Amino acid sequence: MSIIGAEDEDFENDLDPTVDDHSSHFTSIELVKSRPTHLLVFLQHVILQFDCSSLLCYLHADLFKNLSTKETKKQFVEFYNSFLDKSAILRVQIPHNVSFELDRTRPDLLSEEQQRKFVQDVQLAQAPEIILILSPIPFIPIPLYLPHSSSPVLLSSISVDEGVLLPEGVLPGLSLSGPTPQQEEQDPRLLELEQDPPNWREHTPPDTLKDLSKKETKRQEVINELFATEHAHVRMLSVLQTVFWKPLEREELMTATELATIFPSLDEIIDMHYAFYEHLKKLRQHNFIVKAIGTTLLNRFGGTEGEWFQKLTSRFCSHQTWALEQLKMRQKKDPRFNSFILEAESRPQCRRLQLKDIIPTEMQRLTKYPLLLENIAKCTEDTLEKESIQQSAECCRKILNHVNEEVKQMENLLTLKDYQRRLDTSGLKPSNELYLEYKYLDLAQRRMIYEGPLTWRVTKEKTLEVQCVLLGDLLVLLQKQDDKMVLKCQSKSNIAVQEGKQMLSPIIKLDSAFLREVATDRKAFYVIFTWDSGAQIYELVAQSVGERKNWTDVIKMAVDELKKTGPPSDLKRGNSILTGGGGNPYSPTT
Repeated sequence: MSIIGAEDEDFENDLDPTVDDHSSHFTSIELVKSRPTHLLVFLQHVILQFDCSSLLCYLHADLFKNLSTKETKKQFVEFYNSFLDKSAILRVQIPHNVSFELDRTRPDLLSEEQQRKFVQDVQLAQAPEIILILSPIPFIPIPLYLPHSSSPVLLSSISVDEGVLLPEGVLPGLSLSGPTPQQEEQDPRLLELEQDPPNWREHTPPDTLKDLSKKETKRQEVINELFATEHAHVRMLSVLQTVFWKPLEREELMTATELATIFPSLDEIIDMHYAFYEHLKKLRQHNFIVKAIGTTLLNRFGGTEGEWFQKLTSRFCSHQTWALEQLKMRQKKDPRFNSFILEAESRPQCRRLQLKDIIPTEMQRLTKYPLLLENIAKCTEDTLEKESIQQSAECCRKILNHVNEEVKQMENLLTLKDYQRRLDTSGLKPSNELYLEYKYLDLAQRRMIYEGPLTWRVTKEKTLEVQCVLLGDLLVLLQKQDDKMVLKCQSKSNIAVQEGKQMLSPIIKLDSAFLREVATDRKAFYVIFTWDSGAQIYELVAQSVGERKNWTDVIKMAVDELKKTGPPSDLKRGNSILTGGGGNPYSPTT
């Protein structure tokens, strides 16, 4: 029989023009499985065009129907290694109930009944993916054998054009870990973001490249870096939204309110960065060479748009330390939540990053803008264009400084909340006056300026290691005892202890305090505190000369500020950071 080439004239005439798109051999997956040749053709079709993991998992699960107890245990380990293990090459979507149990128990130690149940649940979970695969060819009804049911349920009534969701009641109580690929692809932006952006050199005509000066080539390189890194950043922010936030809410693992405090203003931040990315992309439309970029940069980082950008990023970044701590505690306490996070982090979209690595990316991005824009400005010849870019870089620096300050204040507040939780004021009792004044002291209602370890020289023979906390109106000397932070009066003599007089208070009011140097020790300084009973002298020792200077500088600054504004402005300063005037669920009083 002669071989016919595609170029032969008679080739088309020899082909049968009528193709049966509704071959009876492909009307049921059961028929396909019963015919090895047709199954091979179908598998080849899937392997060439799709991720075949779901189909292979589905078919493998069928093997368990006719296995003995001994064979089931052996095959389940194989099934686990192929499809369920976190390092499995053919890893598939796993229901939460299965994932949760496998995190706690070795697969070979499960009972036969559990193994068969898990295989069935995993098989059911593959149905949406298989339906999507089958949609381009004659539809194949998929029989699902549900628990306590002698006859299968067919999924032939599902409309693939409308997106795969299973009929109500088909999978009672079955919950998948995170969104399916179909759900994630509903946002067309994600499809583009998953692809690496084109490099300008590869798409610029050779003649155009040849005509560019060395300086202009460098300028285009930096602009391309700005574009590519903005693309990567929007993609990573979208991962927070599609792989974590939305699935967590859908699976009811966290409430909408909780998620809004973990990822504050995330939707708006994504929209802002995506809009900026789109504007940068438009600048590359002519041969991928960007002529003017200054106006685009100013529109993003300057004016009212820049102020709004600063507000949203400040809110998001200042909460990240708190958010990470909350997620860490939730993972320890809630096995189901922990299982979800581990499953989500294993997704390819996360690019081997954990959630704790992804949340800080917004802060990291803000630190990159000033340097990138300065490098563009250095390579820009046009004076007006250069000024616009430099002005944009300055706006970026101001935004970064503001966000840094907000982050610092939030971290200080969280530290005060921790100290307040552990605070023990019983050590003030020897001085009835002090105890009455400070037994209900709330550190979190004040503004922390500085903190650190100091040595308190009560006498030559008696020294104490204290955690010194400088607040807006007080200098507080805390002693660490086990898990407590203790406020304890000290005395230079036993007589004073017995009489309860002339006790050295661990709380120093700044409105009547001043500093003096210690002539015999460059690392030490005196804080002299005057009150009704007279003056008290505190000798405090820092860990280095430089640290001593830091302490004396910030204390002097706090005293001067207090004289100008008075104590009321310092109180409840922390609340404004978290609540912004609103009722935030994690205000300092909670």
